[in-house]
Amino acid sequence: MKDILYQLFPAWLKIRIYEFGGKKQFHKGYVTYKFAYIKDSIYDKEVMEKFRSSAHLPPGFGYTLDERSVEYPWSLANIPAGPGTFLDAGSTLNVKSVLEHPIFTNKKVTIINLNPETDSFWYNGLQKGISYVFGDIREMPFQENYFDVITCISTLEHIGLDNTPYLNDAKYQENNTGDFEKAVLELKRVLKPGGKLLITVPFGKYENFGWFQQFDQSRVLRVVDAFEGQHSKVDYYKYEEEGWHLSDAASCQDVAYHRVPELDSWTAHAVACLALVK
Repeated sequence: MKDILYQLFPAWLKIRIYEFGGKKQFHKGYVTYKFAYIKDSIYDKEVMEKFRSSAHLPPGFGYTLDERSVEYPWSLANIPAGPGTFLDAGSTLNVKSVLEHPIFTNKKVTIINLNPETDSFWYNGLQKGISYVFGDIREMPFQENYFDVITCISTLEHIGLDNTPYLNDAKYQENNTGDFEKAVLELKRVLKPGGKLLITVPFGKYENFGWFQQFDQSRVLRVVDAFEGQHSKVDYYKYEEEGWHLSDAASCQDVAYHRVPELDSWTAHAVACLALVK
């Protein structure tokens, strides 16, 4: 009964509950607080310029928040402005407050994912609408050289592994840890020459949890080598007690993926963000 009542609370009250509760990650109010913080960040020109230019983040950035607090602004900061065709491979950007951002104005947006989304914004009045496609990004139903920009946010680590927690389909109970390279090649195939592919993955020491794997430096380099683009850039971000900050591969190489068993929650404490140009 308490949980049903809580869902009726307005966003500002949920945020206050999280703040007054000591900002404990994944506790009540956390998700609402996180996405309010992300929305503020992606509209903050100074913050976005720091992500765009690979500069150090403001002190305390993303304190208590998971990796989405850096993945969303990093991604949007690196999407070129203006019209074009855009693909979100994995549907991580399928959030109303994110898709309303001006960077998507005049872009033809397509979202591909293995399973239907709870929320869809094909009717979005801010632009022409968003197309949803159900499919495997290792084999996509798109023609070659079609998209100007592609994002693949916290998705590559799930490719080829056990996706039955999301899908009631035994064929996705896999253990093909190298299939992320197949996905990279397919993403490159549908990207226009000169187009940009933006990828983020959890980063640190290699760990395979069955339904996803945390990438280490060797696997990040395998992504870059498989893509074989004309330009590549990798930014690393690491979470410490004071929040997220710009880092490097060597400083993150021993970072373990963090689990909170009592809350059945998982979060990366370092991420690698790759900007690849075909």
